[in-house]
Amino acid sequence: MKDDFSDAMEGGARTSPSTAGPSHATAGLTRGLATFALDDHLFPSLARSRAVDAITDCVGCMIAGSREALAGPLLKSLASVESSHEQFPALMLGTARYASPADAALYNGAIAHALDYDDTNHPAYAHPSAVLVPTLLALASRVGASGDKLIDAYLIGFEVFGKLGRAMNTQHYKRGWHATSTFGTLAAVLAAGRLLGLSHQQMAMAIGIAASSASGLRANFGSMTKPLHAGYAARNGVLAAMLAQEGFDASDTALEHRYGYLSVFNDGIGFDPAPLRSLGEPLEILTEHGLALKPYPSCGATHPGIEAALKLHGAIGGAPIARVRMGVSEMAFSPLIHVMPHTPLEGKFSLHYCVAAALVFGEVNLRSFTDEKINDPRITELIPRISMELDPRLRDDTEFATEATVETTGGDRHVCHIPLALGKPARWFSAKQLRAKFDDCTNMMSPPRRDALYGHLRDLDNAGSLDGLMHALVP
Repeated sequence: MKDDFSDAMEGGARTSPSTAGPSHATAGLTRGLATFALDDHLFPSLARSRAVDAITDCVGCMIAGSREALAGPLLKSLASVESSHEQFPALMLGTARYASPADAALYNGAIAHALDYDDTNHPAYAHPSAVLVPTLLALASRVGASGDKLIDAYLIGFEVFGKLGRAMNTQHYKRGWHATSTFGTLAAVLAAGRLLGLSHQQMAMAIGIAASSASGLRANFGSMTKPLHAGYAARNGVLAAMLAQEGFDASDTALEHRYGYLSVFNDGIGFDPAPLRSLGEPLEILTEHGLALKPYPSCGATHPGIEAALKLHGAIGGAPIARVRMGVSEMAFSPLIHVMPHTPLEGKFSLHYCVAAALVFGEVNLRSFTDEKINDPRITELIPRISMELDPRLRDDTEFATEATVETTGGDRHVCHIPLALGKPARWFSAKQLRAKFDDCTNMMSPPRRDALYGHLRDLDNAGSLDGLMHALVP
């Protein structure tokens, strides 16, 4: 019996892009997303406020990330110039260099995610702002965008991130895809297309183009390529939208097609198209776990454990530690792939290192992820005494709830349970916490310049022009 592949190889395929179409349940999804992205929306004030917080936080992460090692190779590899002009209108943050919108989006997306300090979304298990903010900044000057239009586009992209998570996770993530890149490419193209003012037909084509460029493997966690995924997604979204604007075409069923995005990325099974038919109901940015700001520059799965360890650091009062048990959910084992890290990037994906740093140093911040700290003898001696174990009570928890138990050599036993990380909607950053993180990320800037930039970001929704913000971003 011949299968579709052998038929196709012999030139007699029974299914082609025009006939191997979607099922009734998925029909029209590509066009539906295009319509949602272009429709007028009255987003609630809380959604807009959360978007401003996220954009502020992400810009801080981008500036801090511009000092990371990955920035150098990117700057050497991407064409750029020292001043803005028609072909190179987009700023590469942390530098005085400009690049094409697509290249600037690539660079800025990579530095936004370089420290793993940028925000997250569940159930996408992805980093929305590290994709969306670079996408929109790359096009803002090109189209003369206002602040409120940028926020509208951000919220549309964010919505798609979350709904793709509901449609495809956790199977998509467990299969090894890095959703920041796979989901992010589609979210970015819709945000970019909205800002560019694409027609409905152009937006459908842009989705089709972007769907063929989505990728990203979790095998690269703990390396420079992991943050590059965010850059890829931003670049892919910008490029796809610009190509569609110029008449480039694609399938208008690229999501729902038998060989399309939804089916291929989930091996033909395991996705639910229903969330993609209920865009905005509810808004993902207002859901219980929709947006989370990060208090620590490491994988979000480490955050409850870090907080628990920091609390126990004070409780044990410097007493020698005999052993540490970290009880975690089943989901935590997927991203936390390192035990004894050899590099600071690996340390961000090692619960063992993050907990050891919290117990030894009493803090986990940007200065915790250096070669000196990773190789500190107190850390390397403690890590073998730390175990990461599946806690039956937490097995199915999707928020990485963690229970830490520390036993001292004197026989004392201390326990701390953290069910939900700081920075989640129920534990949202205060204005003071948001500003403190921003100042830490931008500490290389002079106080007046840092204050001016922060002010522009906080007033984003009222800005008729982004000229002031863009000027404040230039060193």
